[in-house]
Amino acid sequence: MRQAARTLLLAGVLAVAGCGGGGSAAPRGAPPVIGSFAVSPAWISAGQTATLSWSVTGASSLSIDPVGAVSGSSTQVAPLADATYVLTASNGYGSSQQQLTLAVFAAPDVWFAPIGATSAIPVQGAADYFDLFTPSAPWSDAAAHVTVFKLYSAMLNLDDTTLRNMFADLKRRHIALAIEWGPLDEPNRCGIGEGFDGTAALTYAQRIRDLGGSLQYIAFDEPYDGAALYQGPQACHWTPLQTAQNAAKNVAVIRSVFPDVVVGDIESLPNGAADAWLSGYEQWIDAWQAVTGKPLAFFHFDIDWSTEWQPGAAALTHAVRARHIPVGHIYNGNSGQSDAAWLALAEAHMEQFETHAGLIPDEAIFQSWEAYPKHLLPETDPTAFTYLIDRYFRARPALALTASSSTAQGTLTAAAAPLTAAPLTLTSMPLSGPGTPDTYLQSGSVPAGTQYVVFGARVAQENCSSLALPAEFYLSAFTLDAGSAGTLHADFSGGLSGWGIWGNAAVAQVEGTSLHVQLALGQTMGLNSDPLPFSAAGAPYTFTVNAMIPTSSRGEGCAIAVFLDTSQSEISRTVIQVVPQAVALGSLQTDTNGAFAFSLTPQPSPYVLWADYAGTDTLWPAAAAVGINAAAPLSVTTSALPDASVGAPYAQSLASDGGRSPYLWVAGPMPPGLVLGPAGSISGTPTRAGAYMLAVSVVDDSGPPQAADATLALVIH
Repeated sequence: MRQAARTLLLAGVLAVAGCGGGGSAAPRGAPPVIGSFAVSPAWISAGQTATLSWSVTGASSLSIDPVGAVSGSSTQVAPLADATYVLTASNGYGSSQQQLTLAVFAAPDVWFAPIGATSAIPVQGAADYFDLFTPSAPWSDAAAHVTVFKLYSAMLNLDDTTLRNMFADLKRRHIALAIEWGPLDEPNRCGIGEGFDGTAALTYAQRIRDLGGSLQYIAFDEPYDGAALYQGPQACHWTPLQTAQNAAKNVAVIRSVFPDVVVGDIESLPNGAADAWLSGYEQWIDAWQAVTGKPLAFFHFDIDWSTEWQPGAAALTHAVRARHIPVGHIYNGNSGQSDAAWLALAEAHMEQFETHAGLIPDEAIFQSWEAYPKHLLPETDPTAFTYLIDRYFRARPALALTASSSTAQGTLTAAAAPLTAAPLTLTSMPLSGPGTPDTYLQSGSVPAGTQYVVFGARVAQENCSSLALPAEFYLSAFTLDAGSAGTLHADFSGGLSGWGIWGNAAVAQVEGTSLHVQLALGQTMGLNSDPLPFSAAGAPYTFTVNAMIPTSSRGEGCAIAVFLDTSQSEISRTVIQVVPQAVALGSLQTDTNGAFAFSLTPQPSPYVLWADYAGTDTLWPAAAAVGINAAAPLSVTTSALPDASVGAPYAQSLASDGGRSPYLWVAGPMPPGLVLGPAGSISGTPTRAGAYMLAVSVVDDSGPPQAADATLALVIH
């Protein structure tokens, strides 16, 4: 009888001991056992969610502080700041607890990637780079804005103590860590090296982990450029799919150490012909999604500032955002020859992007891969890199402008309040050439090692590959004036003697004392002078070109001065676009209501009227533009697409109206087997049936570029 009662009692205990996650029963009279309590991912950005999961045996109730009562084996959380979660499992015999912390980082909207004076990388940068990672470093305001600090992967060759200190300080400041890394590997070493550092994946990840770091972001270092766009010696000629598969393989290695690392890409533009780089970037982004099942977390790009970059930048921005991927612009000083010059260029670049091109990024990247700036601190120094970050966060005024053919008016406000007595400058940008001789100029410093200079011009080649055709202009003289260090001059008074010319231009001949250049679509032209001896390293110079653009043309060429070393190899070049230049119309001030008005003098051709406010130490610049006698606004006129069939070739051209030619077309993800080229042609052979909605955009050559969007249905049988 006692044995039967004992058996019945034990059965009752076992029956109530298994709540809250399953598993084997807890010992009689014991509190619950928490087998595991984990969070995935291990960190998030503010606004994202994470999953808390657990395994518990023997519990009659579960709660998580500060979530409250829970059941099952998981729940989702979305804290706005670092949060500690305490899991409590209880039964009639007591309770057990485990806790964990979820790190929450600010959204990655401001990146900082300076370069230090260290032998770890070829270019020697800022001498005070490592001072950034001290508690008292004078960049508190800038550091509060920076959400991601990016290291070049080569910096991971620094000594252990230095890296350990850097990682610890970034954690203390709660700034996420990123590396810029080329994810590709190729045993036969094709390409030019850009994008190819994949074999070091495990070494980098383990080194960061072992020295106390947490790797949150990977920014690819131009893998599609290196694997697919590069067409020089030993080019890889990879497809977007091959590039994505190779990169994903090496990212998986890093994720064996940091499973929650977030991956995005960096590329450059323009990068050759638009049908290669623009369409190629779209296909590469889609290939990454197809291979990994996840989109790139961001897409950053830097600009060749010597080219006509605005239409391409606007088109790429539309293409990336159509895929719901954040877009980032890289702000740098290009080839400045001093800290002040580098920072002035960097600030001009960010203002051109955001004020004049109207391209506001989701993520702003302050980066240098050059010898300048030589110092980063203190942030109060106008020649320090951190000062530029603070400048970016000035308040932004709003400038409104409307106009007819005879009058214009507008308002300037900041924080909805009028800006009074604010100076404005007014300019007009002709939409065709002035028809009178003009002087184009560019300033800089003669690079070290210069022994020769070559003058020249390009149309639809090299630095001018992105300019629109047709093109027509007259060149008469080139001058490089370095003051007391010397002056170079070249012209066509002797015809083409001392000049070399190539390409298939419709017209490229000397007429009087000018070179007349005229090209149609599909034609190119290159012009070089003989190398001219010139040794003035470090001297400031002014490069001027005398040219004339006929009233029926937009010019669309480039004049260049190329600096060569003693072996006549190129060191660098300066480039001037031979396009219509802005015409100054005068200046005025806003009234007590922040308003302004002025009369317009009739212009001989359509033009864009600009009003500009230069900004202050506390306010961003502002600009507004309006077309006068210009074409109608840009629009997509294609409203329907014919059906397609799996396995059958498909071709359909999209159409637009208004704006200013030429046009660039982009789209969101396309049906498998189809691509949209930048000229507006959908082509390919569909591989999957379905009903698709295509998000398409067209961008024109206005300044700033106009864009028009449409959603088109395509049925594939």
